[in-house]
Amino acid sequence: MGGTEFLVIILIAIFLWGPDKLPKALANLRRFISKARNMASNAAADLSREIGTDIRPEDLNPKTFVRKHILSEEDQEMLTNPLKSTMRDLQDGVKPLQEGLTDTTREIEGTRRSVNRGALTRGTNGSANGSGNGSGTGASDEAAPAERTRGRAASFDDVT
Repeated sequence: MGGTEFLVIILIAIFLWGPDKLPKALANLRRFISKARNMASNAAADLSREIGTDIRPEDLNPKTFVRKHILSEEDQEMLTNPLKSTMRDLQDGVKPLQEGLTDTTREIEGTRRSVNRGALTRGTNGSANGSGNGSGTGASDEAAPAERTRGRAASFDDVT
């Protein structure tokens, strides 16, 4: 509960009961909360006594109560073992796929680096095809990426 919400509640309380009756109303509210807590703890104590185990308020959640007080350990194992084995099977099935993706990612990264290194090396030598063939018009397919990257470093996207 934020500060503005608390302030709105106080203003409504002052408006409903007035400043002279508000302290008495708050005292009544405090007594009511105290009685409700006592009743809840007494009910939990009675339930603990009847069942024969120690019950805390968080144990009153139906799932927790059944798991903790009604099911035996064998019953719990019987219910959870199929789920555990299914989870193990799924994890075992995913491992090869995950390893394959990791290997493929490494190969792509290695290829990208080698392509970038090759383009940089060709760029520093002056030409993509060596330009020692003497032909100015019949450039090979490698010349097109070199022409696009002249004056800057090549990237993987330039070559692909």
